[in-house]
Amino acid sequence: MLQRLFFTLLICSTLLTTAQAANSATKATQPNVVFILIDDMGWKDLGCFDAKLYETPHIDALCKEGMRFTQAYTSTAICSPARATALTGKHPMKMRMWNHQHYIPVGQKILPAYLKEKGYQNWHVGKWHLGSKKAKTYPTDIGFDVNRGGCEAWGPGSYFWPYNCKKSVDQDGNEVWQGILRNSVPGMAAGGKEGEYLTDRLAEEAVKLIKNRDKNKPFYLNFWHYAVHNKKEAKAELVEKYEKKIEKLGIEPSFRLDKPTGSKLVASETNAVYAAMLESLDDAVGQVVELLKKEGEYDNTLFIFFSDNGSTTDSVPCVPLNGGKNSTYEGGVRVPAFVTWKGHVKPETTYNRPVYLGDVFNTVLDATGCKLPKNYDGDGLSWLPLFEGKELPKRKFVWYFPDTRRKWAQRANVAIYDEESGLKFLLYLDGSPDELYDIDADLPEAKNILKEKPEAAAALKKELITYLKKYYPAMPKAPKQYAKVLERRLKSGE
Repeated sequence: MLQRLFFTLLICSTLLTTAQAANSATKATQPNVVFILIDDMGWKDLGCFDAKLYETPHIDALCKEGMRFTQAYTSTAICSPARATALTGKHPMKMRMWNHQHYIPVGQKILPAYLKEKGYQNWHVGKWHLGSKKAKTYPTDIGFDVNRGGCEAWGPGSYFWPYNCKKSVDQDGNEVWQGILRNSVPGMAAGGKEGEYLTDRLAEEAVKLIKNRDKNKPFYLNFWHYAVHNKKEAKAELVEKYEKKIEKLGIEPSFRLDKPTGSKLVASETNAVYAAMLESLDDAVGQVVELLKKEGEYDNTLFIFFSDNGSTTDSVPCVPLNGGKNSTYEGGVRVPAFVTWKGHVKPETTYNRPVYLGDVFNTVLDATGCKLPKNYDGDGLSWLPLFEGKELPKRKFVWYFPDTRRKWAQRANVAIYDEESGLKFLLYLDGSPDELYDIDADLPEAKNILKEKPEAAAALKKELITYLKKYYPAMPKAPKQYAKVLERRLKSGE
C-alpha cells in the first residue's frame, strides 16, 4: 500500500515538474513584447533623432541598444486609422477608415487575439480611439485581457486628474466617473488624486500589470500614450525648467510660411510645455524599462517604438520636413521609430530604408511564433530579416487624406511614394496642381519636379488611381467638395 502510494506521488511529481518545465520552456522561447506608441510625436522630437531642446535620456538609451529607423512611415497622418494598421498590418482603406471618426470594423481580428492563442497575457494601457463601447470594439472586446485608460477619446481634454470627467451616482447609488466630453478619460479618473498627471498614471498602471503578471506566461503590452496630443499641458516645474533652458540657450522663436495654405508654422524648438510633456513621457518609458531589468525580463523583451503620425506644426516644429499632422508631406507621415531586442537586434544600428507602421503586426507575429492569417491581405513585412543584416523588399506606400486642415498646411490630397525611384506623387483635390518630389534628393519637398519628369509622374498617378478605384467605393465619403473632384479624377484617370 505504502509502495503504491509512493509511486503515485512520484508520478504526480514528475508530471508536475514536466508541466512546469514545459511552461518555462515556452516562455523562454517566446519574448515579451512592449509596443510603445506615441500620439503626434514629430520625426525629430527625440534626442536620438537629433532634438536639441528636448531631453529624452531613457528613450535614447533604449534606442541605442537597438536599431533606429530613419525612414519610418505611418499609414496615414491621423490617429485612428494608423492605430488600426499597427494591429492588423492593413492599409486603412482596406478597413474603410481614413479619419479620426472611423473605427476598426466589427469582426476584424487584431494582433493580441493571435497572441492569446499562443498563451500570451495581453494588456492595453493608454489611448485607444479605435472603437466604441456600443459596437463592442473596446480593447477587451477584441483581444486584450486588460484595458487601462482606453476609450473613444482622441485626447485627454486635460492631462491632469480627473481628466475632464465628473463624478456622479448611478441608479444603484454607486459613485461613478463620467466623461464630460468625448475627449474625457473616465477609466483613469477612478482611483486618481488631485495633481495626478496622466502620463505618470499610465506608467503606474503598466508597472502594476508587469509586477502582478503570471510569470509562467509571456506578455504583450500596448503602452499607447495620449501624449503628446493637443491640448499641450505639462507639470509646472518641468515647464519652468524648459523656459529657463530656452532662455539660456538663446533660442528665438522662428516660423515658416506655407504659401499654398497661408499657414504660419513653427520652425524652432521653443515650446517649453511640449518639452516638458516629452520629459514626462520619457520618464514613463524609463519606469517600464527599469522594472523589466529588475524583474529579469528585459533581455527577453521585444521593444517597438513608433509615433502614429507627425507633429502639430502650429505649435511644434517638424523642420527640415514639410507639412505636419494630417499632411501627406513627409512631416505628416515620417515618424520616429526604433526596435530593441537584446540578443536579436545589434545595438547602435541604423536602417535607412523605409519601414512601415503595419510592419509591427508582422514582426510581432514572426517573433512570437504566430502564423500570418490565411489569405493575408495586409501590407506589412516582418523585420526579423533586418536583424540578420538583410534588407526588406522595396515597396510603394499610399496615403489617403481627402480633407483640408490649413493650420497644419494640409490640402486635400492622396499620395504615393515609390521606394525604388525615390519619387513621391501627390494628387490634389482642392484645385492645387499635382506635385512630384524626389525624396532621396529633396527631403524638405521644396522643389516640385513634375514638369521635369512627366512620364514618371504619369506612371505613379496611374498606379495611385488604380489603387483608389479598388478601395474607394467602400470608403466613408470625403467632404462633398473633395469627393466630387476625387470621383471625377478617378473616372477620367486625369
